[in-house]
Amino acid sequence: MEKPEDVEIRRAPKVLPWGLTGAGVGMVIALVLSVVAPESEGSSYNVLGLLLVSLGSLGLGAGIALAIAIDLVTASRAKRASAIRAERDPE
Repeated sequence: MEKPEDVEIRRAPKVLPWGLTGAGVGMVIALVLSVVAPESEGSSYNVLGLLLVSLGSLGLGAGIALAIAIDLVTASRAKRASAIRAERDPE
């Protein structure tokens, strides 16, 4: 008979979906800003491209930072349990 082990059970957010969602929100904000901004002498496509890159990367960073912050908050709510390791039978 094997000895029970103490394990920690908790839910953690996945970082990639949070980052991609943040990047998507940043890109939508960039599109809205490029439509709302008044016309200038420069090409509007250049402004749109710069806004997409800058706000998309800021949104990506903000999404990842939010996922890490949520992970730190939920880590304190982890539950402890006792479990016995199950081994598979070789087939």
